[in-house]
Amino acid sequence: MLLLALPLMFAVTPVQATHAPQGFSLNEYSRYFYDRYSRHFDSVGLRYAAPAYGISDFSAPQTAREWISLASYYKYRAFSGNQQARLLIRQAITEALKEIESRPLYTLSFHDAEAFFLMVRMDEHIPTLLTVSEKTRLRGLLKRALEPGIQAPDSENRAVVAAVHWRYLARHLVDGGDLSSAELRKLDQLIQKKIDRALAHSLTKTGWYFENNKKDFTPHYHAVSAFMLAVYGDMTSRPEYSNLARTMYFNLKKISFDNGMVEARIGHRPLGLGAQFYLMQGLLGYYFDDNDYRVYLFYASGNRFFSDPLHPDRLEYHSTIEYSDPNFHDDYAFSDAAELALTVPKFSDAILQYKHYFDAPLRTSFDGTFRIINNKKRIQFNRTQVILGSFGNWSRVF
Repeated sequence: MLLLALPLMFAVTPVQATHAPQGFSLNEYSRYFYDRYSRHFDSVGLRYAAPAYGISDFSAPQTAREWISLASYYKYRAFSGNQQARLLIRQAITEALKEIESRPLYTLSFHDAEAFFLMVRMDEHIPTLLTVSEKTRLRGLLKRALEPGIQAPDSENRAVVAAVHWRYLARHLVDGGDLSSAELRKLDQLIQKKIDRALAHSLTKTGWYFENNKKDFTPHYHAVSAFMLAVYGDMTSRPEYSNLARTMYFNLKKISFDNGMVEARIGHRPLGLGAQFYLMQGLLGYYFDDNDYRVYLFYASGNRFFSDPLHPDRLEYHSTIEYSDPNFHDDYAFSDAAELALTVPKFSDAILQYKHYFDAPLRTSFDGTFRIINNKKRIQFNRTQVILGSFGNWSRVF
């Protein structure tokens, strides 16, 4: 069945990159997005909007993840000594902890894994941010949350996301003397089981990620899963997960235009792709030594995802459905991907570069899941039949 023949909706003329020179670090790349988005919050307050999720106007944070995700964009300003930025992050951590403590542990989900991760990252990056008693409160709550959080029921994509974050957090407690190596080994088994279960239910044998028991494909969730698997493989020295992420990266490259754009209308959630998506895809390419990673990073540079005319410093993504209203959404998850990437030595030590177009585009593919013909201006994307089972050995895990 033919899913889409896609027009190239964005001009391929490169956007002027104003925020980083050729040869820049991941910190330099990320700081542009953090500092600019935080200036948006200077104007409107620590609030965000996501129309597709029922937030039709800017609303204050309600959940722990919302509090710390928004406040985390002040990280670089706080690190530079801005006392107001430090106070704002500290207050957000207090609100986030209060919100988690107000619920029983069985309510934990991937949202809380990301919230704890960002709180820990802020504390690691700015060691004097929290008092000793505040650090103790954070670490104590985290230790109690680890096992219930890992075992919480999450959908396929969210299970992978949650597991990777919980793994980092468990290692963090071990390094701080709050968790033993034996306890870590037990949690590692639960984490790997959570990931393997998700993969068995979501991946085709040719390395495409589908939601809802292999029914629905979406580029964003495919990229998120690939990025998380690459990070997990790196942090645990398990190359089988990194190898899977490599296949998934090159699959997404098959449905990329030569300027790096991946058409968001592909799939069952045609909402939009933002800077977070291109950061993950670009870093995956870098990790797997594909020189074309530079194109994905360049595509997200400059003003491309700061296009809300009413709020020019708002980091956003928006509908890419032709002739639809802009319907801007805050892309507040960018910081989570950036912070996770900064924990990987190959990314944190990288000297990154830009490039405008692919040197080695992938033009045609037929792998038993999709038949793809990419002729630069249009992409034919035909789903044939999803091959049952999962990539590699994951179909035999359960």
